[in-house]
Amino acid sequence: MSAIVRPAGEADIEPVARLLHERMNARIPAERWRRLLDYPWRPAGVERGWLVEDRGRIVGFMGTIYSDRPVGGRLQRFCDLSSWYLLAEYRGDGTGDALLQAGMAQPGVTYATMTARRATGRKIRALGFAVLDATRSLFRPRSGPQRMVLSCLRDPAAIRERLAASQQLVLDAHEGFDIHHALVGDPGLWLVYQRKLKGDAVAYHEILHASDPARLSAEAQAIADTLVAGENGVLAVDSRWMAPQDDQGTVEPIALPRWYRSADLVPAAVDHLFSEVILLDQKLP
Repeated sequence: MSAIVRPAGEADIEPVARLLHERMNARIPAERWRRLLDYPWRPAGVERGWLVEDRGRIVGFMGTIYSDRPVGGRLQRFCDLSSWYLLAEYRGDGTGDALLQAGMAQPGVTYATMTARRATGRKIRALGFAVLDATRSLFRPRSGPQRMVLSCLRDPAAIRERLAASQQLVLDAHEGFDIHHALVGDPGLWLVYQRKLKGDAVAYHEILHASDPARLSAEAQAIADTLVAGENGVLAVDSRWMAPQDDQGTVEPIALPRWYRSADLVPAAVDHLFSEVILLDQKLP
């Protein structure tokens, strides 16, 4: 075979979206697949993913979704890895490994993937990745006198007025996607979360980002009382954000562990914003 691995450019958006829709997952429309290569927060100058090309035909792809974010007073570059796919006839000869390695070769970048299959997890462990989280805490809302409802602002425009300038940029970058915002308590704790049905129609209110993870951990039950409506809903918080001394709720395993690789960031600094989960409107495993 004459396959080569190369960075994807603007001209590759349509053929890659078509490949992923037709061969990887037809339930995701091609226009949604396009977001992996053309997302609103893409830093200038980065590739639009990596692909495998054989005599002008695109036969494989891996998404690299970059974001630049302030962490600890300095700008950090993150990359969410997504949609590692290769046509069957190109597998088993090292081409897939070359594609995977090309997508995670930038120095100084914190890499993460939230939807890696188990076989992918084994491969990226060998490339220096570690498990970011394998469990999460669930909190069901209480009823009666035990219920503790915090003050809560849910309108994104009103929340934006109360955020710092750097936080406003994050909120603006995610406008139009199927996620929810809340400012709870006093002073306001900014939370970004999904609401997706899982399992036996349980409404998971899954935290994607918390402006203060320590407060999220300490007040998780009250936050569940405030945000979660209905008997079959839960607040879901990844374990890396839960302090050992706080109520852990009901701890459940995550179906597919999250993975990350970073030279200098602790796991709690990695969240689910700027990720394929948002771009593709997926559920977190």
